[in-house]
Amino acid sequence: MKKQVIQQINMVSPLHKKQKIFSLFSVYLGEAIDLKKIQEKIKKYPYLSREAILILKLAVNKYVVLTKFGVATFWNVPQRIKEEFIKEISPFVVNFDSKNLYFDTLKVMTGKELEYVKFGKVYLIDCDKEKIQVISLVISQSVALERYEKEIEKRVAELEKLISILRLGRLKGITEKDILREIADILVVRQSTISNLSLFDKPETTWERIELEKLYNKLFYEFDLSDRFDILNEKIKFLADHNRFLLNLISTQREYLLEIIVIVLIFIEIVIFIGEIILK
Repeated sequence: MKKQVIQQINMVSPLHKKQKIFSLFSVYLGEAIDLKKIQEKIKKYPYLSREAILILKLAVNKYVVLTKFGVATFWNVPQRIKEEFIKEISPFVVNFDSKNLYFDTLKVMTGKELEYVKFGKVYLIDCDKEKIQVISLVISQSVALERYEKEIEKRVAELEKLISILRLGRLKGITEKDILREIADILVVRQSTISNLSLFDKPETTWERIELEKLYNKLFYEFDLSDRFDILNEKIKFLADHNRFLLNLISTQREYLLEIIVIVLIFIEIVIFIGEIILK
């Protein structure tokens, strides 16, 4: 029994029991990060975790957490070191976005008597690598979700403009090529979003420690991820429904055009036939 208690204490292994303030900066780098390649190529930093979520120690009390869905979360990392690290891992990021348009921040304070989340701040009794992982995952989920929210909003706005033009009957300014391009863009965004829905899975550590699950749930609620995700789903369904509308429109236009061509050909044959009779 005593041996089991010692093993449990070693498993938790808090990194920070005393009062400490961490400033977190979570940023979207691209569609995906090749975590396996990073572990193979970048070996100058100690790895605190080599699971589905990587935790690297850049310096004393300075960490970076990488997720497979393209977000990096920095803990107390100065701007210069942050920029150098992003540049270093950029070759392993799919469709690397150097503009870093999507980001979020968070404060984490250790050494508290109770653990709770309030007004963009996380209060912890102590901090270990599992808590770093859970906190980084949730803020990374929020940043990734913001990226998809903005992209879907853009596609919805463009689609609504197109539908407004169609409702006014101004078809002359819209070619079949324009409609097909719009459909293709919508499908790409939809596929990209669906393929990354797994980013909202809970980390395995939350099933092993009840306090980690509570922390995850509090952060999930704080960032309003559930409602935001539901709204995103509704917008995806909206785009899917109107995809079908546009495809039906293209099909109808083609059928109408074919009917006109057939009628014109029949008319030409009749004219030729009548002309031949008159000539005879």
